[in-house]
Amino acid sequence: MGRNLVLLDYDLTLMDNMIDFYEAFSESLKRFGCEPVSYDIFVKHVLADSLHNLLPSEIQPLEFWTYFRRIYPSKSGYPMRGVKRFLIVLKSLNIPLVIISGRDSHPLLLWLELARFGLNNYVDEIYTMFDLRMYGGIEEELFDKSWLIRMVIKRYGVEPSHAIYIGDYKQDYISCSKVGIRFIGITRYRERAETLRKLGAEIVVSDFDELFCYLDKIIRF
Repeated sequence: MGRNLVLLDYDLTLMDNMIDFYEAFSESLKRFGCEPVSYDIFVKHVLADSLHNLLPSEIQPLEFWTYFRRIYPSKSGYPMRGVKRFLIVLKSLNIPLVIISGRDSHPLLLWLELARFGLNNYVDEIYTMFDLRMYGGIEEELFDKSWLIRMVIKRYGVEPSHAIYIGDYKQDYISCSKVGIRFIGITRYRERAETLRKLGAEIVVSDFDELFCYLDKIIRF
């Protein structure tokens, strides 16, 4: 039997933290001399994957998003529906679970938030873009996680066919495609679900309770 490994995105996947997302985006706009937009406009652009349209032309996108992901806070989020039960089941099956986040904050920030909700004991490791920099990894494009994914599956001695990544963002799917591991989309937003399906995601669920219907896809023998 091959060993299984579950990789999990953090923001808007494990944690429902759109308000934290908005706070980081607003603070980044102010940092670059722009006025923040309303929360409703922000959410509209998140779902349309068009936040870049809110940035003035004089702002370099790489500079903006690099700053944004370094200040992303952990204040107002809460676990997605069904996530604790899902983590408990993985632990009972002795399946390692590793979080790979697109943030550039120290993993300790995420560990502290998980501990606040009693979830820290169900997670084996956390890696962020902070680790990518520390290990001298390569980010082929903004928010590309493929280097971190390769590092983790090698670290756990898992074949790509026995690893799966669960995430909500198109770059999660693209990163998995580069590495050759399976992907399951999870989002409660119809627009994001449609984007993932158009990219080629075969399975997209609305929450972790629905994810239980695909447990056999996660566990490979």
